Amino acid sequence: MAPYFGLYIVCSDQHRNGKTLLARALVDALLLEDRDPFAIDLNVPDGTLRGHFPGRTALADFSHVTGQMRAFDTIMAAPGRAYVIDVPVEDLPRFCDAARSLRLIEEARRAGLRIVVFFIVDRAEESLRNASHVEAILAPDLFVPVRNMMIGSALPADYGGLSLTLPVLDPELRDIISNRRFSLRAFFLGDESPVPLRLRANLRAFLHAVIDTLRDVEPALSLQTLRR
Repeated sequence: MAPYFGLYIVCSDQHRNGKTLLARALVDALLLEDRDPFAIDLNVPDGTLRGHFPGRTALADFSHVTGQMRAFDTIMAAPGRAYVIDVPVEDLPRFCDAARSLRLIEEARRAGLRIVVFFIVDRAEESLRNASHVEAILAPDLFVPVRNMMIGSALPADYGGLSLTLPVLDPELRDIISNRRFSLRAFFLGDESPVPLRLRANLRAFLHAVIDTLRDVEPALSLQTLRR
C-alpha cells in the first residue's frame, strides 16, 4: 500500500509552549519516514522553523492575503508530499478563517492529503476549550491534542483518542538543540556526539514520543474512516 501524505498543522492558543519545536521534530520524523516533508513557517519575520530547514521551508506572512495565498498555493502545487505548517498564536484565528474561506481543507483533501492537527493544550482550561473550537472549525481528518509536560496541560489524563505527550527537556538540552546546526534527525540516526551522555536519554525519549505518535497516525486515520 502506498504511503499517505499528510498536511500537518501545528498550533496552540498560548505562547512559548513548544509548538515550533514540535513542528521541527515532525519535519525530521517525516524525513525519517521518507515522506519528503515541506514546511510552511508563518512566524514572520523570525522564521525559526525555516532556520532549521532552509531548503525545504517557505516563509509566509499570514497577516496579508498574498501570504495566505502563497501558503495555500505552495501546498496545492505539489500535493504528493507531506507538509508541516507552524502556526503562531497571533495567526491562529486568521489561519482558521482563511482555511475556511479559501477552502484549504477541502482542496487539500481532494488533492489526496490527509489533514492532521496537532494542538498543544496549555494548562488553563480555556486552552482545552480553544482546542475544541479549532477542531470544530478546521474539521481535520485527525485531531491530536498535545501535552507538554514542561508547561502542564488541561488535557484529561483519560483522553480516549490519539494524543501526544512531550516529556520535560533539560534546560541545557533545550539550549543545545536550539542551535540551527543541530539536527534531531542526525541524533536519532546515531550521531549523538553533540549531546552530553547524561542528556542523551532525555532527547531520545522526546524524539520517540513524536515518532511513535506519528506512526500511530495512519492507523488512527484508518479507524476514523471506518467509523464514518
